[in-house]
Amino acid sequence: MGRSRHCSEEQRTLIKKLIGEGKTYKEVQKIIGCSAKMISNASKWRAKPETRGRKRKTTIKMDRRITRMAKAQPMISSRMIKDSLELPVSTVTVRRRLCEANLFTRIPRKVPLLKKRHVQKRLQFAKEHINWPKEKWRNILWTDESKVVLLGTWAAKVCHKIAKPMLFFH
Repeated sequence: MGRSRHCSEEQRTLIKKLIGEGKTYKEVQKIIGCSAKMISNASKWRAKPETRGRKRKTTIKMDRRITRMAKAQPMISSRMIKDSLELPVSTVTVRRRLCEANLFTRIPRKVPLLKKRHVQKRLQFAKEHINWPKEKWRNILWTDESKVVLLGTWAAKVCHKIAKPMLFFH
């Protein structure tokens, strides 16, 4: 036996009304032209809630305010957004809402700050070497303290095995 078709909203309300009036399943079957099982299911049917899981802490309006603030100030943190908008949620929730809006986190690169002793050492080096001739200065390789690879990683490994490592002045 095949599956029966589903009841429409109008049929369900009509079935509930007829059963409420005291009609039997046989009488409702003749009026509507459906099976007893469909009548039974329609009388027990209840609307299910739209969403599943935990109820959202933020409203759609709050979500829009969070994304608007993040777009206006891209370097603002989730804690600052939460505090300035006075939201009753955690910073993790704010970050989640930003991810839902395709605004993923970006961490600014950390640059080491120069301390007073660094500045003094640099100044002392400059004062000590101020009278050097140009030929000596040309022998120094100046870097920004980043990794320098002259020949590639494989060549560095080979050179390290064959010869002594190169020395740089700085």
